Amino acid sequence: MKLKIISIYLLIALFISSCGKKEENIVRKKDVFTVTIEAVFAKNDKLQIFYLPEGGEWKDENSIFRPVYASNEMQKIVINFPDKVFPENIRVDLGYNTTQQNVTIKNISVRHNSKVIDGDFEAYKKYFYGNEFVTWDPNYFGYKLSQVNNQYDPFLMGNNELMDELQRLKY
Repeated sequence: MKLKIISIYLLIALFISSCGKKEENIVRKKDVFTVTIEAVFAKNDKLQIFYLPEGGEWKDENSIFRPVYASNEMQKIVINFPDKVFPENIRVDLGYNTTQQNVTIKNISVRHNSKVIDGDFEAYKKYFYGNEFVTWDPNYFGYKLSQVNNQYDPFLMGNNELMDELQRLKY
């Protein structure tokens, strides 16, 4: 009988001591930069999005490829950078298909958690500039992609304003 009473008291003591403790669930948010591109590509191609890490350089290891399929409709392409990557700048390579003559871009936006650099409705133009393979075609109302000296590497490079905005997104 004494053993039963002692066991009951021990169970009650254990129950009372554990009731006051709260279980802590630590939820870690992912620290991810996301680039969203809305564009029309008339032919199958492959986008390559480069991110320039702090103190880094432009190289393939710091890039993400996404296939793009031919469509006359606007496509939304979402690219997530690896966790904990904080880019100093971004470069959007517009493809490898040398027969891709034109691209229409509506949006290039960058998000870091809940903060956004909104490039929708061509606002991205204040953050990116084209290289010698990319020219604005007012007749097409989009970009003309061209070969120069038998080379083809069309891309949009982030400018100083984008770099300043990326710094603001970090904090």
